[in-house]
Amino acid sequence: MHWACPGASDSAIKTPALAAAGTLFVIPTAGEVPIIQVLQQFGLGGTGAAALLITLPAVSLPSLAMLARTLPMRAIVVLGFGTFVFGLIAAAAAAVLGLS
Repeated sequence: MHWACPGASDSAIKTPALAAAGTLFVIPTAGEVPIIQVLQQFGLGGTGAAALLITLPAVSLPSLAMLARTLPMRAIVVLGFGTFVFGLIAAAAAAVLGLS
């Protein structure tokens, strides 16, 4: 069953979700490329791929939890949120370049 939100494109809904997921999930180094390739075979566009390419290797929820022992909570929040925002910026750049 396909659902749609009136007035919003699929990428406008999926891209922030992918950026958030990429920020939180643990992916081994260099594992993001094969994951993105498979997702593109299933229809992932350029904006979602760009968001994942930036966010997946940067941080993860377990790495943020480990850093919480030594860094202030504000730094952890800024790191996680900053990664998410840079994923959105990468997705916007992909859209401007026509990669969607």
